[in-house]
Amino acid sequence: MTSAKKILFRADAKPEIGIGDLMSLIQLSKYFEEDGWQAFFMIRAYEAGIRLIEKYEIKQVRIIESNITIPEEVNEINTYILTKSIDVVFFEITENKISDYLGLLSDVSKACVSFDGKILPDMKLVVDWDVAAHDYFSPDKYPETKFLLGPEYVILPYNFDLKRVAARRIHHPPKRMLIAMGGADEFDFTSQVIQELVNQKIQIAVTVVIGSGYKYRADLDAQLEESKLRYELKENISNMFEEYMRCDLAIGAGGLTASELVATGTPAYLIAIYEHQEARCKYFDENGWATYLGDFKTWKTNLPIRFDGIVKRIPVNFFKYRSIINICNEFTTK
Repeated sequence: MTSAKKILFRADAKPEIGIGDLMSLIQLSKYFEEDGWQAFFMIRAYEAGIRLIEKYEIKQVRIIESNITIPEEVNEINTYILTKSIDVVFFEITENKISDYLGLLSDVSKACVSFDGKILPDMKLVVDWDVAAHDYFSPDKYPETKFLLGPEYVILPYNFDLKRVAARRIHHPPKRMLIAMGGADEFDFTSQVIQELVNQKIQIAVTVVIGSGYKYRADLDAQLEESKLRYELKENISNMFEEYMRCDLAIGAGGLTASELVATGTPAYLIAIYEHQEARCKYFDENGWATYLGDFKTWKTNLPIRFDGIVKRIPVNFFKYRSIINICNEFTTK
């Protein structure tokens, strides 16, 4: 009987780089474990990342210093590979260029999520679910590398039930609105959106979800108390799928939240909090999957929120993330 193949996920989470990097790989690890792999993690000691690791009860984790240099980090990774007999190292690091991680052991397979085209020459697999992914990569330059490019490869949470998504019905007019501005919401767009709902005298029930990196809880509590909204506030929850399914309308940030809203067929207004989210939000809007309000400067100009005519369709072939596991199985023979 062969032992389980082992994969080391290397990602971080903090407000400045978002929660999505580590969150994506935590969800991906569950699909790998379902396929019989043993999953390990290595993260820098950022508070948001540690909270995510604790929240999802990740046991096999190595926490390294937050200010470690890349050469020092490469040495840590190599040591861990040898100690744990790792077969595949899977990166998603947007804080640094993956191409800077020189000196990794040559006999371990390397995979990554990359959004900037900066990869190591011996990467076996590259995933980029950005809508402009094909502009960043020239696969013909890497004949030994497999590329999965396009929004259909976004890693959806492990608990997504596609049968329920296909069968869901949206109330018209909507009965419940969801506000989900991402796991960190560095610039507190949650409070800005709530203020606009107050200005519009919204009457429907509102669910506000904040994540592990949100730092404005006390002010938010006070704002909600004074708002006269019919609201419930949920923090750092593990099952966003249920929140998407129980709402009839959502306002969300343009990161992973946007992709998850689209994948569940949730009528959604999207705000591009960062510049790199604009292309994704516009793409979803152009395809009739969501409504793009605008970027962090312009979104208020497209208000007020409408409650009719915003039924959205679910994209075809948006659920190809399982190809990641299939390809990793192809280049490991253990």
